[in-house]
Amino acid sequence: MSDRRLLADRRRLPLRPLPSPDLAPPEPEEAPFLRPERRTRVRRARRGALGRAVVAVEITGGCLVAAYLVWSAYANVMASERLKVERVDVRGSRFLSEGEVRELLGPAVGENILGLDIESLKARLRASPWVADATVSRTLPDTLRVDIRERLPLALAELERLYLMDGSGTLIDLYGPRTAGFDLPIVRGLVGASGEERRDRAERAGELLRDLGELGTEVSEVEVEPSGDVKVVLRGRGELLRMAAPGYRPRFLTFLGLREELARRCPDAEYFDLRFRDRIFVKPRAGSVETVGPTPAGDAQ
Repeated sequence: MSDRRLLADRRRLPLRPLPSPDLAPPEPEEAPFLRPERRTRVRRARRGALGRAVVAVEITGGCLVAAYLVWSAYANVMASERLKVERVDVRGSRFLSEGEVRELLGPAVGENILGLDIESLKARLRASPWVADATVSRTLPDTLRVDIRERLPLALAELERLYLMDGSGTLIDLYGPRTAGFDLPIVRGLVGASGEERRDRAERAGELLRDLGELGTEVSEVEVEPSGDVKVVLRGRGELLRMAAPGYRPRFLTFLGLREELARRCPDAEYFDLRFRDRIFVKPRAGSVETVGPTPAGDAQ
């Protein structure tokens, strides 16, 4: 009976149609656990005084270790034998020897090349009256390169003694056995002048010789007068020229072109005045004055 009753109950249940393959699959059921729309912030527990102290000690310790490592590396580099200056490469020096340059550099030789004060070395070199300018550079691992521009002596300045002088009027060195090889004109008119006046006269004489260039070999003496005019004594016959404003070279060349004619026509001239443009005035020893043009010797008056 029980089996028949169960079968009858099944027949009474409504039949459910099977899903069609063309129909979309049913949507999945929502997950039983969903994230809340608002996130809950989790507050970190604040460190106490002890925690902050521990962090500060850790940071300080790290900094000390890093500083020690840097200092240790620096000390090893500075103590390296390979970085000690052994060679000095000197360039541009004609009168100063390499030994004199080394002496000017002082204790640089043997010191660590990275620890040298380059500006201080330049100042030491420029303190020499022979050095107009100098540059110093490092060539690792052990060489200093020194480039020197020396002062060029153009004259012998007559003071209480003779001094080598360059084109700017700067006194370089005493004239003596060491510098006797220089055959230079003598600059007079400096003795007895005050410091500023003496510098001005020396500069004027240097300017003249610098302007003459290679023609300066024709000059025996230069004297700067208080007025600023310049007297020039030539080698050979010893003619005396008077010159004034700069532009010395063209007037000097004019005189050299007329030199032979002037020597023949004015053998007793006291001086030749080149202070005027396009004219050469000749002052004979008797006192009269003649004028000579700068054009051909045959037109001389």
